[in-house]
Amino acid sequence: DGNTTATDGCSATCNIEPGFSCTGTPSVCTPNCGDGVVAGSETCDDGNTAAGDGCSASCALEPGWSCQMTTCDEVCGDGMIVGAEACDDGGTVDGDGCSATCTVEMPPGSPDSGCCSAGGNPTGSFALTLFTLGIVLRRRRRA
Repeated sequence: DGNTTATDGCSATCNIEPGFSCTGTPSVCTPNCGDGVVAGSETCDDGNTAAGDGCSASCALEPGWSCQMTTCDEVCGDGMIVGAEACDDGGTVDGDGCSATCTVEMPPGSPDSGCCSAGGNPTGSFALTLFTLGIVLRRRRRA
């Protein structure tokens, strides 16, 4: 590739480095996005070129995710619903409808909250719908 610099795809001994493909003379080397090896300009490489999993099809970090080399995880509390998050209200406080682990919390008195029997609260489903709608509207106002 015309130099002896390592980590550019072609080693000082003119061997192709892991995560790269090289063509031509002098060699032009580019990272192989989707091979599970972070190389060159890649900020992540999760072993595929699927979007929406934290590492984009061009091996760049996607918003709402945190990637450590080849593993990406959702960032709960950043206000972006991604991956397996059921909600993300921009905080990590329990009791506000969206838990610190980004799961929807049942409002007090709903059938699934554990406080009442299903027959004891006939408006539980309606309350849950209104509560969830409030989370969605709050999120849209922030955007």
